[in-house]
Amino acid sequence: MATIATWGWYVPSLFPGYSILSQNNLSSSGNGLSVDPAGYVEFDMIDANNDGVISDNDSFDGTYTAIGEYVSGPNLSLIPQEIALYTGSTVVLKGVSYTVDMEVTLFTNGTFGVRIMDYDLPAGHHKDVTSITLGTWNGVEYGGIVLSAVDQMFICFVQGTGIETPNGRVAVETLSSGDTVVTADGGPATVRWTAQATTCGMGKNAPILFRAHSLGNVRDVYVSPHHRVLVKGAEIEVLFGVPEVLVAARDLVNGSTILRAPRRVVTYVHFACDKHEIVNADGMLTETLLPGTQAMAMMSASDAARLVATFPALRRGWTAYGPAARMCLKSTEAKLLCRMGEDVRLSA
Repeated sequence: MATIATWGWYVPSLFPGYSILSQNNLSSSGNGLSVDPAGYVEFDMIDANNDGVISDNDSFDGTYTAIGEYVSGPNLSLIPQEIALYTGSTVVLKGVSYTVDMEVTLFTNGTFGVRIMDYDLPAGHHKDVTSITLGTWNGVEYGGIVLSAVDQMFICFVQGTGIETPNGRVAVETLSSGDTVVTADGGPATVRWTAQATTCGMGKNAPILFRAHSLGNVRDVYVSPHHRVLVKGAEIEVLFGVPEVLVAARDLVNGSTILRAPRRVVTYVHFACDKHEIVNADGMLTETLLPGTQAMAMMSASDAARLVATFPALRRGWTAYGPAARMCLKSTEAKLLCRMGEDVRLSA
């Protein structure tokens, strides 16, 4: 079962003219509909049968949502009923209007959500969006959400990040299988697998920027939101019983030295060694790939197949790869740490 993390805007009220008896609620009745930007939400798409599509649940095209497939948000889970595209939609971001295509998903309870389907937007955060207006229904009945077209979460370095090797700093995207990197625990380690993905750098995909010297880094470092970095502090051992922990970058955002840095396009790069390692990324200590269930679900089928071919033990389950190099904080634990005002810093 694949789980794809994405984002959009959710409208808890009924779609205009919605009727539980109709199989064609998404129509020109939605043309020009205003959507409240405050409805921004991050959610998961659950592809229970791993066919790459979450089918809608109407009878128009003969397909139905597979058992166990749904869209899961922070407070509720919903099943798609109909899917349509509204071309020429508008989004106002930082006072500037942009024309985009919007995918609208009507759920079986009559509520609906919208997602940007083309990414012709400048760098910006969803909080900068002040207006969303649907354009014109394109007259097509879509049978499902194709997950390959959905922006996914990655656990990676951004292209250009410098990784310390026995021969000095090298850009992460130049690493290949057989190369050697310096680790914090066991000296040099051999790179066994690498992967890259170029995608939209907006929303949940927006990189996290660690400004120079914010966590030991000698220059600005960009990583994906779920990529974990090593931190220590006076309260960490008291709270968690260990001197150092790994924390997802998104959970350290403070709006000044560590912040979201959206961009239209971003290339994420990752690599794996024989075990989970801590490496030096331009002075900041951070993780190599730990192939857990979430990380595996985020990969393309070809990258996941290469990873399993490289580490055949993964066929028995991701735990066969070995443990994390450090305790990995859950988001709630990381937020507790930040609320306490802990001054996280690079572990020596």
